[in-house]
Amino acid sequence: MTHNAAAPSRKPRRRGLLAPFVILAIVAIGWSIGWLWLRGQAEQRMDATALSLKSRGYDLSWEARAFSGYPFRMDVRLVNARVAEPSGWALRAPELNGEANAYDIGHWVIVAPRGVIMTRPINGDVQITGQALRASFAGFKQYPPRISVEGANLVFTPVAGAAPFPLLSAAGLQLHLRPGPDDQGAIFFEAKGAKARFTGLLGRVAADRTADLVWDSKISKISALHGASWADAVGDWSDAGGTLTVQQGRLTAGEALLDAKSGALTVDDDGRLRGALDVTVREVPTPGQALKSPEAAAAAVAQALGRDPTLSATLKFDNGRTRLGLFDTGPAPRVY
Repeated sequence: MTHNAAAPSRKPRRRGLLAPFVILAIVAIGWSIGWLWLRGQAEQRMDATALSLKSRGYDLSWEARAFSGYPFRMDVRLVNARVAEPSGWALRAPELNGEANAYDIGHWVIVAPRGVIMTRPINGDVQITGQALRASFAGFKQYPPRISVEGANLVFTPVAGAAPFPLLSAAGLQLHLRPGPDDQGAIFFEAKGAKARFTGLLGRVAADRTADLVWDSKISKISALHGASWADAVGDWSDAGGTLTVQQGRLTAGEALLDAKSGALTVDDDGRLRGALDVTVREVPTPGQALKSPEAAAAAVAQALGRDPTLSATLKFDNGRTRLGLFDTGPAPRVY
């Protein structure tokens, strides 16, 4: 007898269909737990850093702190943040917004949307505002860490009663601090389209023109740059034999030029620069401006005779004074 009845069909296995969603849910839960753990780590690191700095006379504080950015970022917002060192230098910001990737909370990008206020120990506060002001921090296990600061269309405004600040404004600004081999650190500073109020030789070269500035240098014995205050840190660094080697220092303002090509600097007991730089100088007085120095007069005579008005000389910082060749151009720059 032939059996023609069809065999009953098998029901699909729901376990196989649900497996990918179960795995996804487990991953999501694990990632969420990991993000919360990272947030706790970020809070603990910030609190521990603040306590460590306070024990050494520094200050890192804020009125309010909030974390966000789940699931792939770690964002933090600080209200009325302040960082200060014992000698009186400080930065305050009404608002700071920080961001790091959740998988790399050792690399932070900080934005100050409402600008910052810089406190100078003697000369008072300067408000810094602009179209953009941001900083990047990484490599905290190195000394110095990797720090970059960038700004666009910045304006520097001393508060009421404060002394003038050398920079009035800058169309673009960059500051980079990097660690190097053999206990070295590197500093690179650039300001483009800057209006400045310099004194001495820098003031004569820049005059009232828009200027571009570049400073590229290396610091030896960087690990010795520690102390209870900025003055103590620089003093200890100087006593350890630390030097500032200039790779390039350049100020251009129209046709005027001050170019430092090489040289090594230290700091004397009064906190002023000491050492020598090989420089090229071209002073070009603005229309109606009197010649304010013998070297400027010599450059003007050379220009009138159809010769190159550029002067190559040695810029010396010694005994608290700045000398360009045989000419005394004013006090040596003060570091502290």
